[in-house]
Amino acid sequence: MKKILIWALCAVCSPAFALPLTAESRREARQINAFLKAVYAQRANDNASFALLQQALKLSPDSAYIKRLLVAQALAEGKPELAQPYADFVPADSTDPEDWTVYGAYQWKLGQVEEAEKAYEKALALAPENSQVLYQYASLLSSLGSMQAAAKLLELAEKYPALAADIYTAAGNIYGRSKQYQQALAYYDKALAVSPKEPAAMLGRAEVYEKTSQYFLMLHELEELEKIGYGSAATYSRMGSVFLLVKDLPKAETYFLKAKADDNGDIPTSYFLALIAEQKGDYARAAGYVRDAADYNENASKWVQVSFYLQRLNQPQESLKTLAQAYQKFPGNVEVAYFYGVALNDNAQYKKAARVLEQVLDTNPSYTEARMQYAYALDGLKKYKALEEQLEMLIGENPQNAAALNLYAYSLAERGVRLNEASGYAARALAVSPQDASFIDTMAWIYFKQNKPDLARDLFTSLDTETFSANAEIAYHYGAVLVALGQQTEAKKYLELARREIKAAEKLYKKIK
Repeated sequence: MKKILIWALCAVCSPAFALPLTAESRREARQINAFLKAVYAQRANDNASFALLQQALKLSPDSAYIKRLLVAQALAEGKPELAQPYADFVPADSTDPEDWTVYGAYQWKLGQVEEAEKAYEKALALAPENSQVLYQYASLLSSLGSMQAAAKLLELAEKYPALAADIYTAAGNIYGRSKQYQQALAYYDKALAVSPKEPAAMLGRAEVYEKTSQYFLMLHELEELEKIGYGSAATYSRMGSVFLLVKDLPKAETYFLKAKADDNGDIPTSYFLALIAEQKGDYARAAGYVRDAADYNENASKWVQVSFYLQRLNQPQESLKTLAQAYQKFPGNVEVAYFYGVALNDNAQYKKAARVLEQVLDTNPSYTEARMQYAYALDGLKKYKALEEQLEMLIGENPQNAAALNLYAYSLAERGVRLNEASGYAARALAVSPQDASFIDTMAWIYFKQNKPDLARDLFTSLDTETFSANAEIAYHYGAVLVALGQQTEAKKYLELARREIKAAEKLYKKIK
Protein backbone atom coordinates (compact mmCIF):
# COMPACT_ATOMS: atom_id res chain seq x y z
CA MET A 1 0.00 0.00 0.00
CA LYS A 2 2.86 2.39 0.85
CA LYS A 3 4.40 1.98 -2.61
CA ILE A 4 1.17 3.00 -4.29
CA LEU A 5 0.88 6.17 -2.15
CA ILE A 6 4.46 7.19 -2.93
CA TRP A 7 3.85 6.61 -6.66
CA ALA A 8 0.75 8.72 -6.46
CA LEU A 9 2.64 11.61 -4.80
CA CYS A 10 5.35 11.47 -7.45
CA ALA A 11 2.72 11.56 -10.15
CA VAL A 12 1.14 14.66 -8.63
CA CYS A 13 4.55 16.40 -8.55
CA SER A 14 5.51 15.37 -12.08
CA PRO A 15 5.33 17.84 -15.01
CA ALA A 16 2.17 16.18 -16.31
CA PHE A 17 0.29 17.18 -13.15
CA ALA A 18 2.18 20.52 -12.43
CA LEU A 19 0.11 23.63 -11.90
CA PRO A 20 1.42 26.92 -13.40
CA LEU A 21 3.44 29.02 -10.88
CA THR A 22 2.33 32.56 -10.12
CA ALA A 23 4.75 35.49 -10.52
CA GLU A 24 4.93 35.70 -6.73
CA SER A 25 5.77 32.00 -6.46
CA ARG A 26 8.49 32.30 -9.10
CA ARG A 27 10.00 35.27 -7.26
CA GLU A 28 10.02 33.32 -3.99
CA ALA A 29 11.63 30.34 -5.74
CA ARG A 30 14.39 32.57 -7.11
CA GLN A 31 14.96 34.03 -3.64
CA ILE A 32 15.23 30.59 -2.06
CA ASN A 33 17.52 29.24 -4.77
CA ALA A 34 19.83 32.27 -4.57
CA PHE A 35 19.96 32.04 -0.79
CA LEU A 36 20.66 28.30 -0.76
CA LYS A 37 23.37 28.68 -3.38
CA ALA A 38 25.08 31.34 -1.23
CA VAL A 39 24.81 29.27 1.97
CA TYR A 40 26.24 26.15 0.31
CA ALA A 41 29.12 28.24 -1.04
CA GLN A 42 29.77 29.57 2.48
CA ARG A 43 29.86 26.08 3.93
CA ALA A 44 32.26 24.97 1.21
CA ASN A 45 34.55 27.99 1.84
CA ASP A 46 33.98 29.01 -1.76
CA ASN A 47 35.55 32.36 -2.68
CA ALA A 48 32.35 33.29 -4.51
CA SER A 49 30.19 33.14 -1.36
CA PHE A 50 30.27 36.90 -0.65
CA ALA A 51 29.17 37.75 -4.20
CA LEU A 52 26.44 35.09 -4.06
CA LEU A 53 25.14 36.54 -0.78
CA GLN A 54 25.03 39.97 -2.42
CA GLN A 55 22.94 38.49 -5.25
CA ALA A 56 20.60 36.89 -2.71
CA LEU A 57 20.23 40.25 -0.94
CA LYS A 58 19.24 41.96 -4.21
CA LEU A 59 16.30 39.57 -4.41
CA SER A 60 15.48 40.08 -0.70
CA PRO A 61 16.73 43.61 0.09
CA ASP A 62 15.00 43.75 3.49
CA SER A 63 16.54 40.52 4.80
CA ALA A 64 18.46 41.34 8.00
CA TYR A 65 19.59 37.70 8.14
CA ILE A 66 21.35 37.87 4.75
CA LYS A 67 22.94 41.15 5.78
CA ARG A 68 24.24 39.45 8.91
CA LEU A 69 25.69 36.66 6.80
CA LEU A 70 27.39 39.25 4.59
CA VAL A 71 28.98 40.95 7.61
CA ALA A 72 30.15 37.61 9.01
CA GLN A 73 31.56 36.59 5.62
CA ALA A 74 33.42 39.90 5.23
CA LEU A 75 34.99 39.39 8.67
CA ALA A 76 35.89 35.80 7.84
CA GLU A 77 37.69 37.01 4.70
CA GLY A 78 39.55 39.69 6.69
CA LYS A 79 37.83 42.48 4.75
CA PRO A 80 35.71 44.39 7.30
CA GLU A 81 35.43 47.32 4.91
CA LEU A 82 33.11 45.19 2.73
CA ALA A 83 30.71 44.82 5.68
CA GLN A 84 30.00 48.55 6.05
CA PRO A 85 26.92 48.71 3.73
CA TYR A 86 25.26 45.88 5.68
CA ALA A 87 26.18 46.90 9.25
CA ASP A 88 22.59 48.08 9.94
CA PHE A 89 21.39 44.47 10.05
CA VAL A 90 20.77 44.42 13.82
CA PRO A 91 17.81 46.42 15.21
CA ALA A 92 18.28 48.01 18.62
CA ASP A 93 15.64 45.70 20.13
CA SER A 94 17.00 42.46 18.62
CA THR A 95 16.63 39.40 20.84
CA ASP A 96 18.86 37.21 18.69
CA PRO A 97 22.24 36.64 20.44
CA GLU A 98 23.84 35.79 17.09
CA ASP A 99 23.00 39.30 15.84
CA TRP A 100 24.87 40.88 18.73
CA THR A 101 27.80 38.45 18.50
CA VAL A 102 28.40 39.25 14.82
CA TYR A 103 27.90 42.96 15.45
CA GLY A 104 30.35 42.82 18.36
CA ALA A 105 32.96 41.11 16.20
CA TYR A 106 32.47 43.76 13.51
CA GLN A 107 32.86 46.66 15.95
CA TRP A 108 35.93 45.01 17.48
CA LYS A 109 37.51 44.71 14.05
CA LEU A 110 36.83 48.42 13.47
CA GLY A 111 38.52 49.24 16.78
CA GLN A 112 35.25 50.39 18.37
CA VAL A 113 35.93 48.54 21.62
CA GLU A 114 33.18 50.09 23.75
CA GLU A 115 30.54 49.27 21.13
CA ALA A 116 31.94 45.74 20.83
CA GLU A 117 31.77 45.24 24.62
CA LYS A 118 28.14 46.40 24.72
CA ALA A 119 27.23 44.04 21.88
CA TYR A 120 28.86 41.02 23.54
CA GLU A 121 27.22 41.85 26.87
CA LYS A 122 23.81 41.92 25.15
CA ALA A 123 24.58 38.59 23.46
CA LEU A 124 25.54 37.03 26.82
CA ALA A 125 22.43 38.39 28.51
CA LEU A 126 20.32 36.71 25.80
CA ALA A 127 22.33 33.46 25.75
CA PRO A 128 24.16 33.09 29.09
CA GLU A 129 25.13 29.47 28.38
CA ASN A 130 26.55 30.14 24.91
CA SER A 131 30.24 29.30 25.33
CA GLN A 132 31.14 30.69 21.91
CA VAL A 133 29.83 34.16 22.78
CA LEU A 134 31.52 34.01 26.16
CA TYR A 135 34.83 32.97 24.59
CA GLN A 136 34.73 35.83 22.08
CA TYR A 137 33.90 38.34 24.81
CA ALA A 138 36.70 37.02 27.02
CA SER A 139 39.08 37.26 24.05
CA LEU A 140 38.09 40.89 23.53
CA LEU A 141 38.66 41.70 27.19
CA SER A 142 41.97 39.86 27.15
CA SER A 143 43.14 41.90 24.15
CA LEU A 144 42.48 45.16 26.00
CA GLY A 145 45.12 44.40 28.61
CA SER A 146 43.68 46.80 31.20
CA MET A 147 43.04 46.10 34.87
CA GLN A 148 39.41 47.01 34.30
CA ALA A 149 39.22 44.29 31.66
CA ALA A 150 40.87 41.83 34.07
CA ALA A 151 38.27 42.64 36.73
CA LYS A 152 35.46 41.97 34.24
CA LEU A 153 37.07 38.65 33.33
CA LEU A 154 37.15 37.58 36.97
CA GLU A 155 33.45 38.42 37.30
CA LEU A 156 32.79 36.22 34.27
CA ALA A 157 34.81 33.38 35.82
CA GLU A 158 32.56 33.42 38.88
CA LYS A 159 29.44 33.59 36.75
CA TYR A 160 30.42 30.92 34.18
CA PRO A 161 32.43 28.20 35.97
CA ALA A 162 32.46 25.95 32.88
CA LEU A 163 34.86 28.40 31.21
CA ALA A 164 36.71 29.47 34.37
CA ALA A 165 40.03 27.93 33.26
CA ASP A 166 40.00 29.87 29.98
CA ILE A 167 38.98 33.08 31.71
CA TYR A 168 41.59 32.83 34.48
CA THR A 169 44.21 32.20 31.77
CA ALA A 170 43.06 35.32 29.91
CA ALA A 171 43.33 37.33 33.15
CA GLY A 172 46.83 35.91 33.68
CA ASN A 173 47.76 37.05 30.18
CA ILE A 174 46.65 40.60 30.97
CA TYR A 175 48.73 40.72 34.15
CA GLY A 176 51.66 39.14 32.33
CA ARG A 177 51.58 41.77 29.58
CA SER A 178 51.57 44.52 32.21
CA LYS A 179 54.62 42.85 33.88
CA GLN A 180 52.73 42.05 37.09
CA TYR A 181 54.22 38.58 37.10
CA GLN A 182 53.15 37.42 40.56
CA GLN A 183 49.49 38.20 39.82
CA ALA A 184 49.85 36.52 36.42
CA LEU A 185 51.20 33.36 38.06
CA ALA A 186 48.38 33.43 40.62
CA TYR A 187 45.73 33.39 37.88
CA TYR A 188 47.53 30.75 35.82
CA ASP A 189 47.60 28.64 39.00
CA LYS A 190 43.86 29.21 39.44
CA ALA A 191 43.27 28.07 35.87
CA LEU A 192 45.32 24.92 36.47
CA ALA A 193 43.49 24.25 39.73
CA VAL A 194 40.26 24.14 37.73
CA SER A 195 41.80 22.27 34.75
CA PRO A 196 45.18 20.71 35.67
CA LYS A 197 46.23 20.09 32.05
CA GLU A 198 45.15 23.45 30.60
CA PRO A 199 47.86 24.05 27.94
CA ALA A 200 47.33 27.81 27.57
CA ALA A 201 47.80 28.32 31.32
CA MET A 202 50.90 26.12 31.35
CA LEU A 203 52.33 28.07 28.45
CA GLY A 204 51.52 31.36 30.19
CA ARG A 205 53.29 30.17 33.30
CA ALA A 206 56.31 29.15 31.21
CA GLU A 207 56.40 32.66 29.68
CA VAL A 208 56.40 34.26 33.13
CA TYR A 209 59.27 31.99 34.21
CA GLU A 210 61.16 32.95 31.05
CA LYS A 211 60.66 36.68 31.61
CA THR A 212 61.77 36.39 35.24
CA SER A 213 64.87 34.35 34.22
CA GLN A 214 63.64 31.19 35.99
CA TYR A 215 64.76 29.07 33.05
CA PHE A 216 64.70 25.65 34.67
CA LEU A 217 61.10 26.18 35.84
CA MET A 218 60.26 27.33 32.32
CA LEU A 219 61.82 24.19 30.82
CA HIS A 220 59.92 22.00 33.29
CA GLU A 221 56.64 23.64 32.25
CA LEU A 222 57.33 23.21 28.55
CA GLU A 223 58.44 19.59 29.05
CA GLU A 224 55.10 18.93 30.81
CA LEU A 225 53.32 20.45 27.81
CA GLU A 226 55.28 18.15 25.53
CA LYS A 227 54.27 15.11 27.63
CA ILE A 228 50.57 15.83 27.18
CA GLY A 229 50.96 16.27 23.43
CA TYR A 230 51.09 20.04 23.16
CA GLY A 231 54.61 20.34 21.83
CA SER A 232 54.90 22.67 18.86
CA ALA A 233 57.55 24.40 16.78
CA ALA A 234 57.15 27.51 18.93
CA THR A 235 57.58 25.70 22.26
CA TYR A 236 60.41 23.48 21.00
CA SER A 237 62.20 26.51 19.61
CA ARG A 238 61.90 28.33 22.93
CA MET A 239 63.20 25.29 24.78
CA GLY A 240 66.11 25.11 22.38
CA SER A 241 66.94 28.79 22.92
CA VAL A 242 66.96 28.31 26.70
CA PHE A 243 69.24 25.27 26.44
CA LEU A 244 71.44 27.42 24.21
CA LEU A 245 71.42 30.13 26.87
CA VAL A 246 72.57 27.68 29.56
CA LYS A 247 75.18 26.35 27.10
CA ASP A 248 73.73 22.86 26.73
CA LEU A 249 74.38 22.69 22.98
CA PRO A 250 73.33 19.04 22.37
CA LYS A 251 69.90 19.54 24.01
CA ALA A 252 69.47 22.89 22.26
CA GLU A 253 70.08 21.24 18.91
CA THR A 254 67.74 18.35 19.78
CA TYR A 255 64.84 20.72 20.47
CA PHE A 256 65.55 22.95 17.49
CA LEU A 257 65.47 19.84 15.29
CA LYS A 258 62.11 18.90 16.85
CA ALA A 259 60.86 22.38 16.03
CA LYS A 260 62.11 22.03 12.45
CA ALA A 261 60.34 18.67 12.11
CA ASP A 262 57.10 20.31 13.29
CA ASP A 263 57.50 23.42 11.11
CA ASN A 264 60.34 23.31 8.60
CA GLY A 265 60.19 27.05 7.90
CA ASP A 266 60.02 28.29 11.51
CA ILE A 267 62.18 31.43 11.44
CA PRO A 268 63.77 31.39 14.94
CA THR A 269 64.47 27.67 14.59
CA SER A 270 66.22 28.12 11.25
CA TYR A 271 68.31 30.94 12.69
CA PHE A 272 69.47 28.99 15.74
CA LEU A 273 70.16 25.78 13.83
CA ALA A 274 72.28 27.76 11.37
CA LEU A 275 74.13 29.36 14.29
CA ILE A 276 74.86 25.97 15.86
CA ALA A 277 75.98 24.51 12.52
CA GLU A 278 78.21 27.55 11.96
CA GLN A 279 79.82 27.06 15.38
CA LYS A 280 80.54 23.46 14.40
CA GLY A 281 82.04 24.60 11.10
CA ASP A 282 79.30 22.78 9.15
CA TYR A 283 78.65 25.61 6.70
CA ALA A 284 76.78 23.44 4.19
CA ARG A 285 74.15 22.56 6.78
CA ALA A 286 74.07 26.15 8.05
CA ALA A 287 73.30 27.38 4.53
CA GLY A 288 70.56 24.78 4.21
CA TYR A 289 68.91 25.87 7.46
CA VAL A 290 68.92 29.52 6.39
CA ARG A 291 67.40 28.65 3.01
CA ASP A 292 64.66 26.63 4.76
CA ALA A 293 63.48 29.66 6.75
CA ALA A 294 59.99 30.84 5.83
CA ASP A 295 61.22 34.40 5.27
CA TYR A 296 64.23 33.50 3.11
CA ASN A 297 62.74 34.81 -0.14
CA GLU A 298 61.79 38.11 1.51
CA ASN A 299 64.88 38.61 3.68
CA ALA A 300 67.89 40.09 1.88
CA SER A 301 70.21 39.60 4.86
CA LYS A 302 69.69 35.84 4.71
CA TRP A 303 70.90 35.74 1.11
CA VAL A 304 74.05 37.54 2.26
CA GLN A 305 74.39 35.01 5.10
CA VAL A 306 74.15 32.08 2.66
CA SER A 307 76.77 33.69 0.42
CA PHE A 308 79.07 33.94 3.45
CA TYR A 309 78.64 30.23 4.17
CA LEU A 310 79.36 29.37 0.54
CA GLN A 311 82.52 31.46 0.72
CA ARG A 312 83.56 29.49 3.81
CA LEU A 313 82.91 26.30 1.86
CA ASN A 314 85.45 27.54 -0.71
CA GLN A 315 82.72 27.98 -3.31
CA PRO A 316 83.40 31.58 -4.40
CA GLN A 317 81.51 31.25 -7.68
CA GLU A 318 78.38 29.94 -5.93
CA SER A 319 78.74 32.70 -3.33
CA LEU A 320 78.99 35.31 -6.09
CA LYS A 321 76.02 33.78 -7.92
CA THR A 322 73.90 33.97 -4.74
CA LEU A 323 74.76 37.64 -4.30
CA ALA A 324 74.07 38.36 -7.97
CA GLN A 325 70.61 36.81 -7.61
CA ALA A 326 70.00 38.79 -4.40
CA TYR A 327 71.09 41.99 -6.16
CA GLN A 328 68.39 41.41 -8.79
CA LYS A 329 65.79 40.27 -6.26
CA PHE A 330 66.27 43.14 -3.79
CA PRO A 331 66.98 46.24 -5.90
CA GLY A 332 68.13 49.17 -3.83
CA ASN A 333 69.14 47.03 -0.84
CA VAL A 334 72.41 48.59 0.36
CA GLU A 335 73.64 45.56 2.29
CA VAL A 336 73.26 43.24 -0.69
CA ALA A 337 74.81 45.75 -3.11
CA TYR A 338 77.81 46.31 -0.84
CA PHE A 339 78.60 42.61 -0.40
CA TYR A 340 77.97 41.99 -4.10
CA GLY A 341 80.54 44.70 -4.87
CA VAL A 342 83.03 43.07 -2.47
CA ALA A 343 82.52 39.67 -4.11
CA LEU A 344 82.98 41.16 -7.59
CA ASN A 345 86.25 42.74 -6.45
CA ASP A 346 87.40 39.38 -5.08
CA ASN A 347 86.54 37.85 -8.46
CA ALA A 348 88.51 40.59 -10.29
CA GLN A 349 85.33 41.85 -12.00
CA TYR A 350 86.39 45.41 -11.26
CA LYS A 351 84.27 47.17 -13.86
CA LYS A 352 81.04 45.66 -12.60
CA ALA A 353 82.13 46.13 -8.96
CA ALA A 354 82.82 49.83 -9.59
CA ARG A 355 79.37 50.28 -11.15
CA VAL A 356 77.58 48.56 -8.25
CA LEU A 357 79.54 50.39 -5.54
CA GLU A 358 79.16 53.74 -7.28
CA GLN A 359 75.39 53.31 -7.08
CA VAL A 360 75.67 52.55 -3.36
CA LEU A 361 77.70 55.72 -2.81
CA ASP A 362 75.22 57.81 -4.81
CA THR A 363 72.59 57.18 -2.13
CA ASN A 364 74.94 56.58 0.84
CA PRO A 365 77.94 58.92 0.43
CA SER A 366 79.06 58.43 4.05
CA TYR A 367 79.33 54.63 3.67
CA THR A 368 83.08 54.38 4.33
CA GLU A 369 83.43 50.64 3.69
CA ALA A 370 81.67 50.97 0.32
CA ARG A 371 83.98 53.84 -0.66
CA MET A 372 86.98 51.71 0.30
CA GLN A 373 85.74 48.85 -1.89
CA TYR A 374 85.11 51.33 -4.70
CA ALA A 375 88.74 52.42 -4.37
CA TYR A 376 89.88 48.78 -4.71
CA ALA A 377 87.80 48.47 -7.89
CA LEU A 378 89.35 51.67 -9.33
CA ASP A 379 92.83 50.34 -8.52
CA GLY A 380 91.98 47.12 -10.36
CA LEU A 381 90.82 49.20 -13.34
CA LYS A 382 94.05 51.26 -13.20
CA LYS A 383 92.01 54.45 -12.86
CA TYR A 384 94.64 55.96 -10.63
CA LYS A 385 93.48 59.57 -10.64
CA ALA A 386 89.97 58.57 -9.52
CA LEU A 387 91.51 56.11 -7.05
CA GLU A 388 93.62 58.79 -5.40
CA GLU A 389 90.60 61.12 -5.16
CA GLN A 390 88.66 58.46 -3.27
CA LEU A 391 91.59 57.61 -0.98
CA GLU A 392 92.27 61.26 -0.18
CA MET A 393 88.59 61.66 0.67
CA LEU A 394 88.77 58.65 3.03
CA ILE A 395 92.02 59.77 4.67
CA GLY A 396 90.70 63.32 4.95
CA GLU A 397 87.67 62.04 6.87
CA ASN A 398 89.82 59.74 9.04
CA PRO A 399 93.61 60.26 9.02
CA GLN A 400 93.99 56.86 10.75
CA ASN A 401 92.13 54.87 8.11
CA ALA A 402 94.81 52.17 7.88
CA ALA A 403 93.20 50.32 4.96
CA ALA A 404 93.08 53.49 2.85
CA LEU A 405 96.65 54.45 3.81
CA ASN A 406 97.91 50.99 2.93
CA LEU A 407 96.10 50.86 -0.44
CA TYR A 408 97.50 54.29 -1.33
CA ALA A 409 101.02 53.15 -0.42
CA TYR A 410 100.75 49.84 -2.25
CA SER A 411 99.28 51.39 -5.41
CA LEU A 412 102.16 53.89 -5.61
CA ALA A 413 104.68 51.10 -5.01
CA GLU A 414 103.20 48.91 -7.74
CA ARG A 415 103.41 51.82 -10.16
CA GLY A 416 106.93 52.65 -8.97
CA VAL A 417 106.07 56.32 -8.46
CA ARG A 418 106.37 58.72 -5.50
CA LEU A 419 107.98 56.00 -3.40
CA ASN A 420 108.88 58.35 -0.55
CA GLU A 421 105.23 59.40 -0.33
CA ALA A 422 104.26 55.71 -0.45
CA SER A 423 106.66 54.98 2.42
CA GLY A 424 104.98 57.69 4.50
CA TYR A 425 101.50 56.24 3.95
CA ALA A 426 102.74 52.72 4.75
CA ALA A 427 104.40 53.91 7.96
CA ARG A 428 101.14 55.57 9.06
CA ALA A 429 99.20 52.37 8.37
CA LEU A 430 101.70 50.31 10.39
CA ALA A 431 101.49 52.79 13.27
CA VAL A 432 97.76 51.98 13.49
CA SER A 433 98.17 48.19 13.09
CA PRO A 434 101.81 47.12 13.43
CA GLN A 435 101.13 43.37 13.28
CA ASP A 436 99.07 43.39 10.08
CA ALA A 437 100.85 41.11 7.58
CA SER A 438 99.51 42.96 4.53
CA PHE A 439 100.80 46.30 5.91
CA ILE A 440 104.21 44.75 6.60
CA ASP A 441 104.22 43.37 3.05
CA THR A 442 103.46 46.82 1.60
CA MET A 443 106.35 48.47 3.43
CA ALA A 444 108.71 45.63 2.43
CA TRP A 445 107.61 45.97 -1.20
CA ILE A 446 108.31 49.69 -1.10
CA TYR A 447 111.83 48.93 0.22
CA PHE A 448 112.26 46.46 -2.64
CA LYS A 449 111.17 49.11 -5.16
CA GLN A 450 113.62 51.55 -3.53
CA ASN A 451 116.38 48.97 -4.07
CA LYS A 452 116.68 48.22 -0.34
CA PRO A 453 116.24 44.41 -0.37
CA ASP A 454 118.00 43.96 3.01
CA LEU A 455 115.39 46.12 4.76
CA ALA A 456 112.64 44.28 2.89
CA ARG A 457 114.01 40.88 3.98
CA ASP A 458 114.15 42.00 7.62
CA LEU A 459 110.46 42.84 7.52
CA PHE A 460 109.49 39.56 5.80
CA THR A 461 111.36 37.48 8.40
CA SER A 462 108.94 38.83 11.04
CA LEU A 463 106.09 36.97 9.35
CA ASP A 464 105.25 33.34 10.16
CA THR A 465 105.24 30.45 7.68
CA GLU A 466 101.43 30.23 7.61
CA THR A 467 101.20 33.78 6.25
CA PHE A 468 103.23 32.88 3.16
CA SER A 469 101.25 29.66 2.63
CA ALA A 470 97.94 31.52 2.86
CA ASN A 471 98.85 34.56 0.76
CA ALA A 472 100.39 34.00 -2.68
CA GLU A 473 101.12 37.70 -3.19
CA ILE A 474 103.19 38.00 -0.01
CA ALA A 475 105.02 34.77 -0.90
CA TYR A 476 105.84 36.16 -4.35
CA HIS A 477 107.14 39.42 -2.90
CA TYR A 478 109.45 37.61 -0.48
CA GLY A 479 110.65 35.34 -3.26
CA ALA A 480 111.48 38.37 -5.43
CA VAL A 481 113.41 39.96 -2.55
CA LEU A 482 115.42 36.77 -2.00
CA VAL A 483 116.24 36.59 -5.72
CA ALA A 484 117.48 40.19 -5.56
CA LEU A 485 119.72 39.14 -2.65
CA GLY A 486 121.08 36.19 -4.66
CA GLN A 487 119.37 33.56 -2.49
CA GLN A 488 117.79 31.62 -5.37
CA THR A 489 117.45 28.31 -3.56
CA GLU A 490 115.54 29.88 -0.70
CA ALA A 491 113.56 32.03 -3.15
CA LYS A 492 112.27 28.97 -5.04
CA LYS A 493 110.44 27.77 -1.95
CA TYR A 494 108.36 30.97 -1.79
CA LEU A 495 107.90 31.33 -5.53
CA GLU A 496 106.62 27.76 -5.60
CA LEU A 497 103.84 28.83 -3.22
CA ALA A 498 102.85 31.73 -5.49
CA ARG A 499 103.45 30.60 -9.08
CA ARG A 500 100.03 28.98 -9.67
CA GLU A 501 98.20 32.19 -8.78
CA ILE A 502 100.56 34.97 -9.84
CA LYS A 503 101.98 35.12 -13.36
CA ALA A 504 104.97 37.23 -12.31
CA ALA A 505 105.90 34.60 -9.73
CA GLU A 506 105.73 31.85 -12.39
CA LYS A 507 107.92 33.91 -14.72
CA LEU A 508 110.54 34.59 -12.02
CA TYR A 509 110.50 30.96 -10.90
CA LYS A 510 111.23 29.76 -14.43
CA LYS A 511 113.97 32.36 -14.82
CA ILE A 512 115.97 31.27 -11.76
CA LYS A 513 115.36 27.59 -12.43
